[in-house]
Amino acid sequence: MQTVFIIEDDTLLSDLLCDLISGEQDLKVIGTSGDGAEGLEKCLEIKPDILICDVKLPGLNGIEIVQRLKQDRPEIKTLVLSAILNLGSIKRVLMTKADGILEKSAGLDEMRKALRAVAEGNCFYSADVIKRMPELLMASESEGSLDALTSREREILQLIAEGHTTKEIAAKLNISTRTADVHRSHIMQKLSVHNVAGLTRAAIGFGLVDAPHH
Repeated sequence: MQTVFIIEDDTLLSDLLCDLISGEQDLKVIGTSGDGAEGLEKCLEIKPDILICDVKLPGLNGIEIVQRLKQDRPEIKTLVLSAILNLGSIKRVLMTKADGILEKSAGLDEMRKALRAVAEGNCFYSADVIKRMPELLMASESEGSLDALTSREREILQLIAEGHTTKEIAAKLNISTRTADVHRSHIMQKLSVHNVAGLTRAAIGFGLVDAPHH
């Protein structure tokens, strides 16, 4: 029996995944979370065999979660879900060496195939990801500038793009406001941007947050 942990802030999708997995005799959900940071902490604590997580999560995104798990618990197999797979997010997920990537629009049958492949120790890339591989290979290397940021800086970039103030970021990460300001300055310098709008555009381009709807 393989155990599964789910990090997904869409309660309906999380419940559907639990129902889907309950129909698999050799899989069992042992926990869920709707928050990225909390989910990572729980995942490291209970050590499931498989993690299913969304790319876009409050606080800590799925790309960062998978990256940390691959460093600290490489034996945990990972399946990443995304509502919108742009080139930036695909590239970042691939770089984490996630075991599977699937867009949410694929449907439950495709989700079952992805889950079975990952559970059996294989990789699974959705048709849309495979189709965009040539485009990804030809994409500008400028998207790789996110690699210049530390793990903490990427976390802060996401929080800034989500609209959190320096004071809120400091409280959330248990650091001083001065330290948060220093991180912000370093991020701006590394990404060659000069204001919050520029940081937000960069975060959207890297697939850390969704573009705002108008």
